[in-house]
Amino acid sequence: MKTPEIRSIELTLRKPFFENYLRHIFSCPQGPIKINRSEDVGKYLYSRVRYSELPQRLKPGGTTLTLVLPHHENDRSDHFFIHYTEDDMVRINDFIEASAYLDFRTSIQVGSHDLKVDRKTVINLFSNLVFGDDKYEMLKKDEYRRRKKMEKWLVESIQEFGY
Repeated sequence: MKTPEIRSIELTLRKPFFENYLRHIFSCPQGPIKINRSEDVGKYLYSRVRYSELPQRLKPGGTTLTLVLPHHENDRSDHFFIHYTEDDMVRINDFIEASAYLDFRTSIQVGSHDLKVDRKTVINLFSNLVFGDDKYEMLKKDEYRRRKKMEKWLVESIQEFGY
């Protein structure tokens, strides 16, 4: 018989707003976050799971939250405890951050180009929904720098091809 402790896993986050992002993409406003494999982040979280015969302890520090991993066909947690190593958590945090910024850039593209919504409105919406507080200035500067970097790369690439 499975116990809830075996099915849940602890994850320490590097930045507190990552929790808001995970709650947003998995539609889980409170309590443990139920992960699914229909999201790219969920697939990655599943892929980093380790198994052990004894429960593992996390180092204190950072924002720690509980993730619930639903049963799947290759699940071995009936006989083992599940955990993330410290190295896994570094990689997971990197992936969550990259996914959040990729979603942000996609939101900017879809919002401003496809839906014809003001860029400022899209940044405010993303800031409030995903980051949980007003990160407008941070996101605006990040988006501007990345756009300029992409413009430079495109100009250089176009020149290389002789256009």
